[in-house]
Amino acid sequence: MPIKMQSIKLLLTISICLLISSCAVNIRDYIASSKSFPYDHIVSNEQIKSWGFHKNNYCDKLRNLCISYFFAAPLEKGKIKYSIETDSGDQTSQVNLSINKEALNKHYSGTIILLHGFRISKEFMLHSALYFRLLGFQVVIPDLLGHGESEGRKEYGVGDSEVINRLIDELIHKDLIESKNIYLLGNSMGSLTAARITQSRQDISGLILQAPMLEFDQAVYNYAQENFPLLSRAFSEKEIKIGASMALEEANISLLETQIEPLLTNTPVPVLLFASNTDPISPYDHFQNLHQDHIKIVLLKDRNHPSMAVIGEIEHSALQDWLPKASNITIQYH
Repeated sequence: MPIKMQSIKLLLTISICLLISSCAVNIRDYIASSKSFPYDHIVSNEQIKSWGFHKNNYCDKLRNLCISYFFAAPLEKGKIKYSIETDSGDQTSQVNLSINKEALNKHYSGTIILLHGFRISKEFMLHSALYFRLLGFQVVIPDLLGHGESEGRKEYGVGDSEVINRLIDELIHKDLIESKNIYLLGNSMGSLTAARITQSRQDISGLILQAPMLEFDQAVYNYAQENFPLLSRAFSEKEIKIGASMALEEANISLLETQIEPLLTNTPVPVLLFASNTDPISPYDHFQNLHQDHIKIVLLKDRNHPSMAVIGEIEHSALQDWLPKASNITIQYH
């Protein structure tokens, strides 16, 4: 089992740390070298093809690297039904959704770009992508740098925003998407990527964020507490955070660049933010006071962090209320 192997690797890392007193360095290396989790328990390659997702590559000339992404057109008819179960720490969450296109009150047009979180990949976003296709959107789902089938090293949502920004430009230039009704959906670390993209574009209609990543060192510490309690007991919070900061420094990224709150409060783009009261990695309490005229925060009860990448019944209800309002807002850029 992959998770068991990860635990064994982590135990070895702890042992090495205790022997050579370089815990922060080993934590840095673990963060930088860790691979994306396998997705075969979420979706099969056969399902991906049958659902009409087409895999493409975008090669960024400025960075001399290529990223992989899925593209899919809107679903003209039909229904979607799924029940996804995820585990995190000692918590299991189940997300259910059943929708018939004919029962929808409103159909949309435009593009949703879905951006995954740390150590997962584009395949984990496909059920949510199906949902938006049923609403009438075309979807683009890239692998972030150093994740899935994309090249490069991890850039923790920061450098990713520059590459994805140029991917959007190319898709518009090739008339694959229109430069209007573009929405960004970010899950966890992908929320930072989405928020940063809005700082350099004036054609984004809205941001949909699922359990946004906290400042990176705190996010890593919370992740370690939830998934590797032995690590949290063996090392101090300071050691873990230093290791996280070292991973950023190796990628030429500052800790300040991973703060999402200033990006959200300063953007004129409408924001719909989902957070859970039982997600210790990205807790609802951290965001509950972020309410502003352009920011709507929705509490999802009893959901663990991995489950936040999947659109469920409550999210569907919130989106049906928010999307018409967001699409009617005239955004004033200064």
